[in-house]
Amino acid sequence: RETRHFMEGRGITTSSRGKEEAHDYRYFPDPDLGPLHVADRVAGIDLPELPTARKNRFIEQYSASANHARTLTGDPRLADFYEEVAPADPVLAATWVADTLLGELNYRDMNITAVPPGHIIELLELLRAGTITDRAGVQVLRTLLDACVEGRPCEMPAAIVKREGLGKTAGDEFTPIVRAVVAANPQAVEDYRSGKEGALNFLVGQVMKETRGRADPRELRRIVSESIKSSEV
Repeated sequence: RETRHFMEGRGITTSSRGKEEAHDYRYFPDPDLGPLHVADRVAGIDLPELPTARKNRFIEQYSASANHARTLTGDPRLADFYEEVAPADPVLAATWVADTLLGELNYRDMNITAVPPGHIIELLELLRAGTITDRAGVQVLRTLLDACVEGRPCEMPAAIVKREGLGKTAGDEFTPIVRAVVAANPQAVEDYRSGKEGALNFLVGQVMKETRGRADPRELRRIVSESIKSSEV
């Protein structure tokens, strides 16, 4: 018998003070209230899945990380939404719903119930298939949510990709842009040649900016690196 304190940051309780006997709690029966037997009334009632149990199930069933599972089960509506879109790719869905989608919703002060699950499933399928890059996926999601929050018809992700020209393109098609970026940033090129990997990341970022995120960053790294090496005297 003791009083315990809940530490929210760690999710545990710690002892505050102990009590010797029941009378230390100063309990006494109220003479105006008779005993109430509730066993028959609650028998057969099915309780909903509690957040902790659901979090553990997400980790076990969907291989979600502990952080993602905790975020997803913090709101039952978000957890329900995740379970609707998870079949597309559970781990990818956990990342996009808990991180990207939730962040965009908070920015727009939107509720998850305003987002059609089918649209997110299609977006996840485009990402998984490699049809679009992660950066293009964020652009598609923002376009989709902007339409939803303004009360306009929510366009399907594939249609947005086609209309905006966001489909992933073979990296070699961006060779002229790569050469232009390399030529325009001689200091970054020299830094990379001297062993600074961060300079290569900068150059790739500049190309991604010019291509609106349509190229695979890993493929661009190869092309940028080869372009720098081929320009060495």
